[in-house]
Amino acid sequence: MSEILYGVEAWVEYLKDRPLPVRNSVIRRLKRQLQDEHIPLHKINNTIKFDPVLCLHIVRKASQMHLQKDSKVTGIDHAISSLGLNNISAVAQEIEALKINPSSVAQKMYFRNIAVSHHAATQAEHWLRARKAPFIDETFLATLFYGVGHWMLWQHAALHMSQIEVLVREQDIEPIRAETEVLGCTVQEISKGLISLWEISDLAVVSLEHETSPDKKTLVQLHQRALGDPRLTDEDLREINHLVQEKFFPVKLANWLALAANLGWQLTKTMKVIDIINDYLKGEIADTITMLHQHCAYSAQKYHVAGTLAPAAEMLMLSSDKQINYRLSQKEESILSKTLPAIEKPEEPAELPEPEIELETEVITSAVPPNDYLDKNIYDQIAERFLKGYHLYTEPKHILQGLLQGMNNGIGFERVALFLINPKKQQLKTGLLVGFDDNDPIARFNCNLKTPGLLQKLSQKTGCIWIKPDNQEQMLTMLPDAYTDWATPNGFALMSVFYGKTSLAIIHADFGNTGSEISEFHNERLRYLCSAASLALKKIKK
Repeated sequence: MSEILYGVEAWVEYLKDRPLPVRNSVIRRLKRQLQDEHIPLHKINNTIKFDPVLCLHIVRKASQMHLQKDSKVTGIDHAISSLGLNNISAVAQEIEALKINPSSVAQKMYFRNIAVSHHAATQAEHWLRARKAPFIDETFLATLFYGVGHWMLWQHAALHMSQIEVLVREQDIEPIRAETEVLGCTVQEISKGLISLWEISDLAVVSLEHETSPDKKTLVQLHQRALGDPRLTDEDLREINHLVQEKFFPVKLANWLALAANLGWQLTKTMKVIDIINDYLKGEIADTITMLHQHCAYSAQKYHVAGTLAPAAEMLMLSSDKQINYRLSQKEESILSKTLPAIEKPEEPAELPEPEIELETEVITSAVPPNDYLDKNIYDQIAERFLKGYHLYTEPKHILQGLLQGMNNGIGFERVALFLINPKKQQLKTGLLVGFDDNDPIARFNCNLKTPGLLQKLSQKTGCIWIKPDNQEQMLTMLPDAYTDWATPNGFALMSVFYGKTSLAIIHADFGNTGSEISEFHNERLRYLCSAASLALKKIKK
C-alpha cells in the first residue's frame, strides 16, 4: 500500500468498510436454521448472540434501519427482533465466512481477541444482574463492542498488532505506549472512531472516551477504597463513588479485567482489578474470584474456537513464563505483507542535534506547563532511539547522557541528578547533574545502600517513587538526612535504571525550589523514559 497508516483518522478511514469474517461453522448453522421458513425468531437468537462478530453485523444492519426512524438499538435482542428473519437472511448472505488455519497466528489472535470481548460482556452482564441494575442489554452490547478495534486490526493490520504484542510481552512496554508507537494512536481510540462512525452504541462511545478513563491516581484510589485504606479523604471517596455509579463504569471495568487477564490471571494488575470488582459487587474476595472464573468458563463454553487457547483455559494453568504464540512467523509475515499495510510512520522533521557529551547545560528557568512537554520532539526522538536502537549508543554512558537530555530538554524537569550505583560495594554516589548549582550539596552526595530505605529498595528492583507535598514529610524519613538539604517543597521523583539485571543508577528529577509540582503527566513520561533507557541498556549489554 502506498498510503501510510498512522493516527486514528487514517486507521478509521482504512478500517470502516473492511469485511469482518465470522467462523464458517457459525454461518453454516445460521443459514441452515434460516432455511426453515417457520422457525421462531428466538431459535436463532443464541446462534447470533454467542458470536460477537455476528452480533456486530446484525447490530450494524439494525442500527441503519433505526437511524431512519430516529431511534437507537438498545441491545442484541432488540436488534434481532427489529430485523426479522428476512433481513437476517440478507445479512447472512453478505457475511464472509472464515475457516481457521491452524498454522496462522494472525487468525488465532483474531479469534482470541473476539473471545476476550465476549468474556468482558459476559462478566458485565452477570454483574448487573447480581446488582439488580438496569440497562443490562445496553451494557452487554457496549461491553462486547468495546474491543472492536482489536478485531479489525488483527484481521486487517496483523503486522502492526504482532509488533505491539512483542513490545508489550517481551519489552514490558505499557500497552497504550506500544500501540501509540506502532499505530500513532491507541486501539481504544480506533474502536471509538469506528463505533461512532457506525452509530451502533452511544454507551460504547462514552465508555471508550479517554476523558472518561480514570487516571492512574484514580485507579490507585479505586484500589485503596477496595482495600479500605484509611488514607482516602471524604472528598476522594465522593469522587470515586460518583465514578462507580456512572453508567459506563461496568463497561470499562469488565474490559479492564478481560484485557488484563488476557496477559495473565496472576499478574498484579489483574489481581488489583479483581479487588476493585469485589468492591463494586460488595462481595467477599474468595467468592468474587470463584464467580469471575465461572463467568469466564461460561463465556469460553459459549464462544469457543477450536485451535485457540481461551483465557478461561489459562486461568486453570499454573503460573509460568510460557506465553501464547503472538509473533507472526517469517513465512506468515511474508504472505501477509503482500496484502496488509506495512508498519510505517510519516516522515519526521529534520533530525535534532545529538545529545551533548558535556551535560553541564544551562539551567531551564522557563515555566513548565502542568501537562505538557518542554520539547516533545526531543522526548520522542530520544524515546525512539532507546526503543529501536541508535548507532551512537554503544556504551552505557551514552544512554545515560541521552536520558538526562530527555528528562531536562524533553520533559522539562528543571533539575535532574543521576546517582551511580556500585553493586559490589553497595554504594551510591552522584554521577551526572543538570540544573543544580556547582556548590549544591547534591554534587557531593554518597550513601551506603546497605542502609534500609527507599534508595536501597530502588537499587534492588526497578521502581518509581513519586514524592508529593502531601507525603513528603513521611517519605523523607525513609531517605538519607542529606535529602532534607535539596528536597524541593513541591516534591520530586526517583526512579531506578537497570543494566540487564544489575542496578546501574537512580534518577532524581524535580522542577526546582520555585517550580511547579510534578504532575501525573510528567511522572508518567519520566517512568516511560527511564524504562526505555533500561531496555536500551539491556540491548547493548554483552
